[in-house]
Amino acid sequence: MALGICLISGNPENVLRSILERCGLQVWTPQSPDASNGYIYDHAVCLVIDMPQGAGFRTLRLFRSYGITTPALLIVDPGREVDPVTLDCEGVMDVIVRTSSPLRILRWVQSLCAAGKVLKRHNYPMEKMTA
Repeated sequence: MALGICLISGNPENVLRSILERCGLQVWTPQSPDASNGYIYDHAVCLVIDMPQGAGFRTLRLFRSYGITTPALLIVDPGREVDPVTLDCEGVMDVIVRTSSPLRILRWVQSLCAAGKVLKRHNYPMEKMTA
């Protein structure tokens, strides 16, 4: 299976999707965190949540309440950035302002892909990365 990203976005024409796909990543856009889509999260390198206002934070909390522990990157509106350590959700790798360079997101994804490959090679569960 190809390395994949779950992109949760309020914008169906999200430009980030095409950037990730051009980098050779499979991009899934799940409609909800419900159990019928659960298999997607086990195979994803990370969640990229790009939603306006505070919807990204609420969405992440919802996904965590469903037991989805996949590492996450939050893309937020300018002025809404917070330190990931202060969030009440585990597994947030970074909070990135929407106006930032897409390279910042790609650097995180690249790091998570590399870490995932190493951990898989050593039979170490990915979910322990965020514990």
